[in-house]
Amino acid sequence: MEMKLSVFGSSEIIQHHIKAAKKNSFQIYGIFTSNPKSINVKKLSKKFQIDKIYYSWKSLLDDSKKNGCSVLIAGRLKDNEKILEYAITKNIKILIEKPIFTSSEKFDKFINYKKNIFVGYNRIFYNGISKLKKIILKNRPYNMILKCPEINKQNILLNTCHIISIIYYFFGKIELVKKINNKNSIFCIFKTRENIIIIINISFNSVDNFSFELNFNNLRAKQEPIERLTIYNKLKKINYKNTTIYKPKNSLIINEYSSNNLKPGFDNQYKSFKKFVRNKKTNFINISQAKSIICICEKIIN
Repeated sequence: MEMKLSVFGSSEIIQHHIKAAKKNSFQIYGIFTSNPKSINVKKLSKKFQIDKIYYSWKSLLDDSKKNGCSVLIAGRLKDNEKILEYAITKNIKILIEKPIFTSSEKFDKFINYKKNIFVGYNRIFYNGISKLKKIILKNRPYNMILKCPEINKQNILLNTCHIISIIYYFFGKIELVKKINNKNSIFCIFKTRENIIIIINISFNSVDNFSFELNFNNLRAKQEPIERLTIYNKLKKINYKNTTIYKPKNSLIINEYSSNNLKPGFDNQYKSFKKFVRNKKTNFINISQAKSIICICEKIIN
């Protein structure tokens, strides 16, 4: 059965949302932009045959309520508070792009509405991340080691939060044990409730990919880049120039870009959001958990 979705925003990310939404039986009811001269919104409306373009976010929310729409909020970060504040009064289902806010305090007035707010941390919907979650439930890892190249401290709240969402999805809340920082890097040791060690290495302006690895007994899983999972389960013996070399042998590779032509994680994210709209049980990051993710980022920065 087709459902209606109203869209707030007209940036590049919106077309990825619309493609995934339409694939999962959402009809785009209307689209809002804060820029009356926006060329993007006209291109999007033409490409996806969206009849209604709004320049008043309140009007789109009012009409969304009347027409049984859920809403996607993926516009300017500074507009999230006022749009979300009004949206929750309508008692409609909301998908809002991460991180929502860059201050943990701003989440507080929305926590009581978590049954209606689905936070778009799409990386937890990667096929490789789902595979690792199943492995973690059966086999406790020794540790998790993350490399996070960043531009500056502020970007930890905007960008590294994506990676923190994966940690949260795997283990829930984590506790800071030790932090060492200088002008070029921040090195943190966290631990989970089960005392699994989490090492996060933030390197400013490093020429590297975001990546992490999980170490288990007789198994190592590596995501590098984050869209590619490789699982190693043994060492392969190689004879080379009268020398014995041991090379890790992979047992599984999952590339997120090969699963479909949508942005990685978006198809599964909208499958989950569709269940959320229908009040069915599903996995996602709610507003309370989104606050916890930003709290972890603040501990890294402060």
